[in-house]
Amino acid sequence: VFRPSRLVSTSALRAMAAEQAMAEQEAKRRKIDGEEVKEEAKDEPPKELEVDEPGGKKAAALKEKVGFQLCDCTLNVVPVHGGRVLATLTDGGLQYLMAGARANVGVKSGRYLFEATILESMASTEPASGTPRGAPMPRQVIKVGVATQGSSLFLGETDESICFDAEGFTTCDKKKDSNGKRIARGQTVGVLINLDAKSQNKNTVSLFLDGVRATQPVALPEAMQGKALFPVVNFKNVSVHTNF
Repeated sequence: VFRPSRLVSTSALRAMAAEQAMAEQEAKRRKIDGEEVKEEAKDEPPKELEVDEPGGKKAAALKEKVGFQLCDCTLNVVPVHGGRVLATLTDGGLQYLMAGARANVGVKSGRYLFEATILESMASTEPASGTPRGAPMPRQVIKVGVATQGSSLFLGETDESICFDAEGFTTCDKKKDSNGKRIARGQTVGVLINLDAKSQNKNTVSLFLDGVRATQPVALPEAMQGKALFPVVNFKNVSVHTNF
């Protein structure tokens, strides 16, 4: 039986095939574009949560002046300019020793940021015979972080301290990770302590360089939670200016 309505010409078949091919190409293009958009979104940095309080709200002024007391410093620390600048003894073998200083005021709640800046890098004086075998490297060192009151003055040696160093390493719970950025002379280093129970970043410490985030929030080890945290600076062959 001849039914003309069911016949399809060769030209119509070609047109249908071309239309299907175009539809497949469009679907493929959309898929690729979607993947590209997804990849771009993945590369976007997370939203910064550590912003200023709305309306410029400031924390209540502290009754006690924040600074460094000699009883909380190693013997080679030399406070100058009212204790705002910390220098270290560098004569002879003293140039190889790390200096440590812990602030006299700690934080137990809320959010606080303190700053440190390398003012001067002092060249070490080597003996005429050259650098002694096994001499500590690098010659200039700075570490900034927080620690409990009863912990060591040297950051990173116990599970009760967190620090960031000039080489771009973060030390937490005695574990060292290269997830930060190097600190150069003249840069303002900001260490933000977040102990705000209402914050998404509660119980974390973050590093900022010249006001820009340099590390993601580092969670406090269990040994540091619920305790007062004190700013601590370790340095060698540099002078450091602090700001609280």
